[in-house]
Order: sequence, then C-alpha cells, then structure tokens
Amino acid sequence: WRIHARDDREAVPDALPQGTRVEVLELFYNVPARKKFLRTEQTEYRHIETLFKHMALSHPAVAFKLLHNQKVVYQLASARDLDDQRRRLAQLCGKNFAHSLVEIDVASDDLRLQGWVALPTFNRSQADMQYFFVNQRVVRDKLINHAIRQAYHDVLFHGRHPAYVLTLTLDAHEVDVNVHPQKHEVRFRNSRRVHDFLFRSLHQALAGVQPEQQIDSPGFALNDALAKSQPGSQPDQGGLNFSALASQFRGGDRS
Repeated sequence: WRIHARDDREAVPDALPQGTRVEVLELFYNVPARKKFLRTEQTEYRHIETLFKHMALSHPAVAFKLLHNQKVVYQLASARDLDDQRRRLAQLCGKNFAHSLVEIDVASDDLRLQGWVALPTFNRSQADMQYFFVNQRVVRDKLINHAIRQAYHDVLFHGRHPAYVLTLTLDAHEVDVNVHPQKHEVRFRNSRRVHDFLFRSLHQALAGVQPEQQIDSPGFALNDALAKSQPGSQPDQGGLNFSALASQFRGGDRS
C-alpha cells in the first residue's frame, strides 16, 4: 500500500516486495524557515547514521540498507540466528567489539534482558558504544545507566566506559514512554525491581567470564601488560580478579 502525505487522502494499492520504503521529499515545503537550522551535511548525515544503527540493532530480523550520495554504506541481511547477529554487530560496531562479546539472555517473571555486552577489557574512553532498548525503543535512561555502571564497577578502570547492545522486554503497562519530548527517557512502574534485575543479570554474566577470555580479547592494550606483569603467578580458577588487577595498575599507564 502507498500513502502520500501531501496528495493522497487514503492508502492505495502499490506493488512492492515485502517490506517498507519511506521517502522524504521537499522536507521544508511547508516550513522553509526551518531549513536555516540545519547543520553541515556531514553532521546531518551522522544523525541519520545513528538513527539507522538504532533501528538495525533493535530489529535484527529485518534487513536494512543505507545509501548516501548514491553509494551503499550499509547492506545488512536479515539476522536470523546468533551468527548472523554477530555479523551485523561487526558491521555496525566494529570487529573488535563483535569478538569481545558476552551473550545475555536472562528472564525473571515478566522481565527479559537479551543482547550482548563487551568484555571489560574492551572499553571506551567515552560512552559512544552503548545501545539500550526497552521493548525495541532506544532509550537513554538514568536508572538503566546506573544499574549497568554498578554491574561494571569492579571490573573497569575509572573513566572508562563499557560497550553493549541490550534489549529489555517487559509488559507495556509497566513502563511509561511519554516522559520525554523526544521519547529518550522512560519511567518504570517498579523502578527498583528493574534496576535490581539489570544489575543482577549483568553482574552474574560478567562474574562468569573466564580468564582466558579476558587475555585473548582484543580492544584494550592493557591485556599484554596483564599477561607480562607476573610471569610466575596463576589467575584464580574461579575467574579473573579484576579488583586485584586494578589495584596493581591504578598508578600506571591507562592508555
């Protein structure tokens, strides 16, 4: 079906393969004065690319293609299984991120957390690789951010940021999405329960990471220093003691 916002008054039949196509033409036709608020072409493109990534990460089963100046920037096939999802993550977030993942799939009553978090050794100097979705809607929520930071508290150096792509699914009646003009924030009916669920799920997943996963993971130059710092020492068989490592390197190079 086709709906033309300016001319058509109702939907009309229109042959098309399965899927949806949205075209935006003459964007400032009715409000030409708004055009002066546009930034540079590169800045506006980055906004579009960010929106594209949000949609592609929150709907892995949907194929996406992004073109810019008649050139294909992203060609994403439908991701039907975990391997397909990893390939999509590598395309959108980089190969190092895709090779440093811990899968998350935890459910408790009507709450379910799915997705991927990067190993603590793959971290960022800024929070630029953090994607969190609530019922497939991207959000930047203080409560969610606090729960995730708490889960990583003992395994990250000060000033470093984790990377993740996570989706929280819950009953729509348990979350209010109309608390922010741009829908970036949400309000949970039982915020303490959601916070504790997120913290517990991520904390347990990170605690289960084995030492060999940490040493072999790319993305953080400190791995080599950790491996060479104490040649005769053996890591705890129950998992890497991040707190002890942090105390050893707290005064050293953090690059």
